[in-house]
Amino acid sequence: MWTSDVSNGGQRMVDPLGTGPGHSGLGPQQGNGIATASLTCGLIGTLVAWIPFVVVVGVVLGILALVFGIKGLRRSAKVGSGRGLAISGIVMGGLTLVISVVGIVLSVLLFQALADFIEPGPVDTDITACVLDGRTAMVEGTLTNESHSTRDYTLFVTIDDEVEIITFEQIAPGQIAEWKARIRTSTLIETCRPTIVVQGAFPFGIEIDAIES
Repeated sequence: MWTSDVSNGGQRMVDPLGTGPGHSGLGPQQGNGIATASLTCGLIGTLVAWIPFVVVVGVVLGILALVFGIKGLRRSAKVGSGRGLAISGIVMGGLTLVISVVGIVLSVLLFQALADFIEPGPVDTDITACVLDGRTAMVEGTLTNESHSTRDYTLFVTIDDEVEIITFEQIAPGQIAEWKARIRTSTLIETCRPTIVVQGAFPFGIEIDAIES
């Protein structure tokens, strides 16, 4: 049975480094935490790199995965551990950067769609009629595309916080489109004063609230 008793020049003493057949006297084995960090950054990066705008985080994590992976690979030659983790981290870092291309493209498309929604270009709207019937208002009007290109529009008609949404597709330059809105409120409407907000097409068809520029 192994003990901590040792003999040094014929004198019995206790080994301060410990006991056991696995004890080599070389001290504790060094780890390779930077290789683990590389793989962690690569894994997280692949999960977020495709998401619009969050892609920035993915790019940073991908670069860190590559840097940490290279350093971890070099360290593995010294400490004898972490080589597999470092290589995996380098691979995942490269994959993250490839996926980030998709995230960048989606970010550009989403930004452009939001910009077109917020700023629809020169457009004119007129209210031609507004008829009240208790808690219901029938509103009619026109929308004119005053820009030089064919555009899509989203019209928000609001009375007493109740909103009616009307969409227009492919309105040519100079074209006048007629619209009607039937709005029913929770209280009796005393005056017919609708609020009109014109935006572009909903981004990717996702319905969102009006965002006035």
